[in-house]
Amino acid sequence: MSDLKAIFSSFITEHLNNHQALPISFEKIISNAVFNLLDSEILIEDNLSAKPALTKPKANQPLPNFEQTYIIDQLTEQVKSTGFGPHFHQIIGLFGSIMLQMTANEAQQQQVNDWLEQGYFGHFLMTDFGGPSLNYWQSSLNSTQDQWQLTINKKWGIEAHNLGFLMLVVRQPGKPFPLTFLIEPEQARTLNQSKVGASYLDNSVQLGNVKGELNINASQQLKLGGLSSVNRFLTLVRPRFVKALMNHLLWLADNQRLTLDPQLTEHINYIQNVASSCLAQNEFSIHSVDQVLALKFASNELLLDTVSKGKVASFEDQRDLLGFTKMEGSSYRCFHEIYSKQKRFRQ
Repeated sequence: MSDLKAIFSSFITEHLNNHQALPISFEKIISNAVFNLLDSEILIEDNLSAKPALTKPKANQPLPNFEQTYIIDQLTEQVKSTGFGPHFHQIIGLFGSIMLQMTANEAQQQQVNDWLEQGYFGHFLMTDFGGPSLNYWQSSLNSTQDQWQLTINKKWGIEAHNLGFLMLVVRQPGKPFPLTFLIEPEQARTLNQSKVGASYLDNSVQLGNVKGELNINASQQLKLGGLSSVNRFLTLVRPRFVKALMNHLLWLADNQRLTLDPQLTEHINYIQNVASSCLAQNEFSIHSVDQVLALKFASNELLLDTVSKGKVASFEDQRDLLGFTKMEGSSYRCFHEIYSKQKRFRQ
C-alpha cells in the first residue's frame, strides 16, 4: 500500500513489528488512529514520501540495572489479581526512585532518603497550565546573578494536593530544554495546593494543582547524567507502566467489569509480548525511545478502542481507562515525537 494511512502509520507499526508482527485487526486500529492525528503542519509540509526503513544502530550503550525494577515487576504481576489501584502509588514511587538515582548526586540522594525516613512522599510535577509546548509553560526559572526564583503553575500532579518533596520540571527562558529541581518539603508546603477532578482507580488516586513562587539555589538542580538520563529512564519504565495497564484490563474482566473477547485477548497478549521484548533489551540505542513511544501509542489506542466499543460497563472504569491514554504520553505526543525526528518537507 502507498496511501497516506499506510505511509504515516508505519512510523508506529514498524517499531512494533520489529518485536512481533502486529495482528491485522490491531494494525487497523493503529492505522486509523494515526490517520486521525495528522495535523495541518504535516498535511501542508510533509513530502508524502514513503518512510525509509529503520537503519541498524551504529552504536549501543548498556542500560543500567536497578534493584527497583525487580520489585516493580512483582507488583505489576500482582495487578492481575488486585487491579492497578492498590499498587499504583508504590509503582509510581519506585519509578521516581529510579529517576532520582539517574539524575541526583550523592548529597541530593541522601536528602531524599532523610525525607522518606521522616514520612514525606515524593511528587513529580510536569504538566503545566501553559499547555504541552515548553515555549508556553508558565512554570519557569527566573535567575539573576544573586538569586534563582521559580514561578510555578502546575496541574494534574498525582496527589499534588498534599505535597511532600518535589521533582519539579520548569522552563528556562531562551532554552529549548526543561530543567528539573529538587524541592524540599518545607518549601513545597508554602505553595498553593488543591484537589482537581474526581479520583481514579476506585478512589485510590487523586490529582491536584500547584501554584506559587520559590527562591531556590543552584544546588537543587537535578542534572546528573544530563538530558540522556530522561530517555534511558523512559525506556525502563514505560513498558512496565503499559504492562500494568494490560494486567488491569485482565483484572477488570475477571471482576465482570469488562467484556473480554478473543480479539481483545489477542491484542492484550500482543502488547504484553512487545513490552517484555522491549524490557529484554539491555542496551540503549537511537531506536529505544521510539520503540517505547510506539508501545505506549498501541496501549493508548487499545484502551480507547475497548471503551468506544462498549466493553467497559461503568462510567468510572471508562474514565480511568481513557485517563490512562493521556497519562505517561498521549497518542498525539507519542506519534509526533517519533515523526518529528525525520524532516520531511516538500521540495
